[in-house]
Amino acid sequence: MTDSATTPGHTDDVLDIPFPDAFAFDPSPTWARLREEAPVVRARTLTGAQVWLVTRYDDVKLVLADPRFSRAAVVAAGAPQAGVSKPLPNTLPTTDPPEHTRLRKLVSGAFSHRRVEATRPWVRELCEELADDVVDGADLRQVFALPLPIQVICTLLGVRYADRERFRGWVEPAYSLEVSERPRVEAAMAGLLEYMGGLVAEKRRAGRSDDVLDELCATALTHDELVAFALNLLVAGHETSANQITSFVATLLRDRWHWERLAAEPGLVPGAVEELMRFTRLSDVGQLRIALEDVEVAGVVVRAGEGVMASIGSANRDPRAFPEPDELDLARTPNQHLALGVGPHFCLGAQLARIELQEALGVLLQRFPGLRPARPVDELVWRRVLVSGLAELPIVLE
Repeated sequence: MTDSATTPGHTDDVLDIPFPDAFAFDPSPTWARLREEAPVVRARTLTGAQVWLVTRYDDVKLVLADPRFSRAAVVAAGAPQAGVSKPLPNTLPTTDPPEHTRLRKLVSGAFSHRRVEATRPWVRELCEELADDVVDGADLRQVFALPLPIQVICTLLGVRYADRERFRGWVEPAYSLEVSERPRVEAAMAGLLEYMGGLVAEKRRAGRSDDVLDELCATALTHDELVAFALNLLVAGHETSANQITSFVATLLRDRWHWERLAAEPGLVPGAVEELMRFTRLSDVGQLRIALEDVEVAGVVVRAGEGVMASIGSANRDPRAFPEPDELDLARTPNQHLALGVGPHFCLGAQLARIELQEALGVLLQRFPGLRPARPVDELVWRRVLVSGLAELPIVLE
């Protein structure tokens, strides 16, 4: 490993994550050094827990897909935490098969490829409507990137879109990576749970309609399980896409010829979305698993009960899996990135996310080929949260 004086966040042979130079457009150089010199290394989360940090593509894929690494165990008493807020039990991200399989089947029909693909014309229409609010000097995140996936997931779930400011006020702080904000984080999570609990109770009183929450209310899930499940779908269903839309546009505008190329060749958009998912990072931390038994990873024995942080962002820049990984290649093929996960926890809403990202970029490129950032994108601030992205993207129309 490199000398501690040149490795950000390196103290007592344990790396502190996120690294001090995290939350920027370019990944910390520490990721590349770890991939080459110490692909499995001890790291300390912001809550003080020590885990193994895994950085190479094949090793990250192993940790994410191998049943010897558990997600259910991350909610056990004493388990290490990646963020300030504790993950909710009894929901898709915190269960293992066969329980995870049972839960996933409850909503797999609602998120099937055929059913989700049928929403594409509607998503495209929403993009066109929201593009009317993209004016000179606007913040693209606030007027376009956030409203789109919020409206989509609210409609699919059966959550009132009019409540968006209310639940967004809790989502913003609930996943903070600032330990000093713990009281605010806990209050925000409590607000989210209370809100969703009230909505679930209201749904059960009102009877069936045709949204996902009503379908879930008809299952054998307990009230607490249903609230956790629904809250996970609501947050995951808009937070990631909103961050990606903003980051994708900023990344394309950072080297403007990428934006101009896509505007001239719209047929490249689907492949460009895959490349942008690989190239940009949703997390400067990683996905946490707990080893259920001793497992050897890249020559290191991870003991049963130890936490393992799998860095998808680092894996997606691994030259062993991607030629010229630090180059944005809008026509890259093949492109087996891990941005949507792998194995049992592969993103339930993957196709919905792809539709939102493809249609959002397609409309913006068509309507605003002269779009520019109002200030250099490298000066823009990133949000210090578990699922990260730009805090804002002010734009100029030409």
